[in-house]
Amino acid sequence: MPLFRFVFDEGAVLEDVTPIEFRDHKAAIVAAKKAARTTLIDVEEHDPTAWVVRVYNEPGELIRTVFVADLLKGTQ
Repeated sequence: MPLFRFVFDEGAVLEDVTPIEFRDHKAAIVAAKKAARTTLIDVEEHDPTAWVVRVYNEPGELIRTVFVADLLKGTQ
């Protein structure tokens, strides 16, 4: 299975996740959206509307940017 990497951009902090195997890029994007929603549970004093999760494939190409603001609006 191919490897995908998520990079969480939460303002000034970039959190790079160890590559994870998914069956395809669609499964990786679904997992990235779920991970972004999960981070919202822990939000107390921060405004998450500018946060993004970038999904990279194994060669390092950006395949999707998940905007947390869109998740909050229900548009993704």
